[in-house]
Amino acid sequence: MDQEAVTTFTRRITNGNKSQIIAVLFDMVLVDLDDATEGLKNHEQEEYMEALRHANEVLEHLQNALDFKYDISKDLYSLYDYCKRSIAKSMYSGRDEGINEAREVIEPLAEAFREVAENDDSAPLMENTQKIAAGLTYGKTDVNEAVDTNDNRGFLA
Repeated sequence: MDQEAVTTFTRRITNGNKSQIIAVLFDMVLVDLDDATEGLKNHEQEEYMEALRHANEVLEHLQNALDFKYDISKDLYSLYDYCKRSIAKSMYSGRDEGINEAREVIEPLAEAFREVAENDDSAPLMENTQKIAAGLTYGKTDVNEAVDTNDNRGFLA
């Protein structure tokens, strides 16, 4: 995952509510699977393995975030576990078969959680974070971002 993607995901997480954060985690897994496929094609074993390890970590986080008061959590846990095993298969075989199996499960789930996130108008989980507004100023070749500085960030004494 390149630095631009990390920055984008970080911004989405710091400004997101519960549903939006879960949607971000799914997007992170998909980016990791894409990175792993790219690493495999380019014979970059280290990048391939790192992307798969990170995808597994994010899936672990998704499993840990489940609330088992709801019956669907059991099904989601099983799906995440299947994806982790598929990714492990690719880690040890060096082929993209497991990556494709995981992607087939993750893509529809990601789409479903994106729809849920769009309809969730609850407040962001994190307070006192920087607000980013894009498009306020334009450079010759790109859009410059402006940071809204708020003196009330971090711990309050």
